Amino acid sequence: MTRAPLMTRTVPTTPGPPEGFASAGLDSQPGPGSGGAVPEDRLSGPASALEESMVAALNAEVLARGDATGLVDAAYTLMPSPMGELVVVVTDRGLLRIGFDTEELSAVLTEVAEAVGPVVVEDSGMTRTVVAELGEYFAGERRSFDIALDLRLTRGFRAEVQQALADIPFGSTMSYAEMAAHLGNPKAVRAVGTACAKNPIPLILPCHRIVRSDGSFGNYRGGHDRKQWVLDFEAGTLPLTG
Repeated sequence: MTRAPLMTRTVPTTPGPPEGFASAGLDSQPGPGSGGAVPEDRLSGPASALEESMVAALNAEVLARGDATGLVDAAYTLMPSPMGELVVVVTDRGLLRIGFDTEELSAVLTEVAEAVGPVVVEDSGMTRTVVAELGEYFAGERRSFDIALDLRLTRGFRAEVQQALADIPFGSTMSYAEMAAHLGNPKAVRAVGTACAKNPIPLILPCHRIVRSDGSFGNYRGGHDRKQWVLDFEAGTLPLTG
């Protein structure tokens, strides 16, 4: 599909206010004398203390091997930032998810586990490159990102919209209608809005640079205040963090 030329504008400068979880796949093992059958009531409901300790032990064993890549389905870390604590989730394919502290950590990681597999561990090693590039961004040293992306949390037209967000230059915005036209589907304004609201990798795929035609904000995973903060930051009206 041929994309129309970008129509961007300088970002608005209106002042604005600036449970850990790990899971692993464990094969069910029948207890002694069970005849190989596991009671149905043991296959659902909250994990027992023993089950939780087994998961924690498995996570520790995986991470003790030094390099968890290839041994886990996803790894995450919690990163402090001027926008609040970020959840950074990666796989061996690349960055999968960035979550804000407005989202429940357990919900973010459950979404990840359902999409890519149940072995999700906290590991700063696998996320180091992403955290470093985000740190450079917040320090004013980076305006675009070089990291690989894992887009398994999105598909179809939403994925097309989200990938096109990277076409919007740092310090500019465009409207939902302009993005729809850019993608050759001018009637898909509402679908563009949904794609931005559901963007699994904010900041890297900069959905904050999409605004309504009148300049007001649409939905943003991090909330109105964070969208205003990052737009002001990119406009140069806020101090750098470095």
